[in-house]
Amino acid sequence: MTITEIISAYGAYYEKSKQNKARVRKLLTQGIVTPQICTGIKTDDTIYRMAKLALTSVVQPFQQDWTPQDVSAFTPNELRLYHFKVDEDIQPDAIEDTWLSFLADNSVLRKDWPLVRWLIEVGYIPQINQDMELHEYGKGEYVAPAAGVAGAVGTGMNGLIKLLQVGVDGGTINSINLGALQTATIFDQVEAFIDGISQIYQGVAMDVCMSQSWRKAYLRDKRANGFYQIASEKGIDESIDFTPQKVKGLPSLNGTDTIFATPKSNLIHLTKKSANKTRFSIEESKRTVSFLSDWWEGLGFGIDAAVWTNIQETV
Repeated sequence: MTITEIISAYGAYYEKSKQNKARVRKLLTQGIVTPQICTGIKTDDTIYRMAKLALTSVVQPFQQDWTPQDVSAFTPNELRLYHFKVDEDIQPDAIEDTWLSFLADNSVLRKDWPLVRWLIEVGYIPQINQDMELHEYGKGEYVAPAAGVAGAVGTGMNGLIKLLQVGVDGGTINSINLGALQTATIFDQVEAFIDGISQIYQGVAMDVCMSQSWRKAYLRDKRANGFYQIASEKGIDESIDFTPQKVKGLPSLNGTDTIFATPKSNLIHLTKKSANKTRFSIEESKRTVSFLSDWWEGLGFGIDAAVWTNIQETV
């Protein structure tokens, strides 16, 4: 908990001047978005096992003889949950002789000071949501942490882009080549993407997920086509013409050109002990207050064959 700039600007002493929590501001943080488009499943497992049933054609011309066919097959599909945690130490006494002293308290137990609850509610919980949305759900690539060293954000799980790439490289997820995305042609490219989806799934409502920037570019290009008779930009929505699909901007894909689509029932968000993302164990030792929490999360697809993306196979 670094307060050196506060001390440098306001001095290493407390002077009551009507300061309060309202005067301590922070930038907006990104809230959770990606799990909202998923089918949520709570589990006690750390690996969630599923199976896919595949059938070949069962219809055949009639004849009197018995002629059974081997048409069904079951294949396994394991979705992984990843273990996350928060470990933080603060020394509350550092604020007592400073402008921030209004967050201190007379209690000998530092963990009961207003500073602690304020940090959790205003600081840690919103930051957890931002870290997961911007670094883990979309762009995360799991790297096992080195013993005794805090792992970097974005290395806690395999996010959507990694899952899509692995599926495309393995030939289990469908790849549609759109070329480089262009702001002047993104409307046509999204329509080409829909045309590349299996006909049997084109009638199924799906989010066509992309970055928030590409969603905005799609709407602007849709407006630029000029054949819409609208009173204002509010008349242009995320719908994709002549389909039940719609464009969905995800913060987790910001900064990327990734597009993907799958039915909501097929995009799975797995959680274990998820309440701990907003619940902390608070411990105190020799005037140091520690915040501890841990939970499990993972994303995955129930059936890879029902997923489409513009990601191309790694050469």
